[in-house]
Amino acid sequence: MKKAKVLVLLLGLMVLLPGSAAMAFDLFGFGSYWDKQDLDGTWGGGLGLGIPLFSDYFMLEGRAYFFENSDFGTDELKMVPFDVGLQIHVLPGERVDPYILGGVSYVWVDEDKIEVDSNASGYVGAGLDVELGDSNFLLFGEALYRFNELETEFEEDIDVSGFTGNVGLKVRF
Repeated sequence: MKKAKVLVLLLGLMVLLPGSAAMAFDLFGFGSYWDKQDLDGTWGGGLGLGIPLFSDYFMLEGRAYFFENSDFGTDELKMVPFDVGLQIHVLPGERVDPYILGGVSYVWVDEDKIEVDSNASGYVGAGLDVELGDSNFLLFGEALYRFNELETEFEEDIDVSGFTGNVGLKVRF
């Protein structure tokens, strides 16, 4: 419950701390692949919102992923990551804008047969925004590494750390 309160607080800060009126926020959707250590990789997608923080160089973002279930023995493990993080843009306002990103992640887990705990972790990565013509649409690609181990009712944890690749479309308002 305490982790949920922290996430709500961070999302509230996203609304309260935008930069100047000239800076725009991003709404985006993406396709994703998550390659995990102890489980097979899964395909999915997600939605996100980015809000400028103090200048065009910093973007506070929140996102939610929706992945296919992972095979876990004879059952399926449902995992839904929720991320809150910071993007640091190198060339904001240019047609091609590389950035680095990192933040905290809460992975909600559901499994019917054994006890697996949801938990918080972190991620780091890099991405690239490419403007599509003179419109407010941007194509983006990202590679990030998620650090996460899920605790089970047994002594052995499930390591779901691994690379995630995202490709999608942003709309800048």
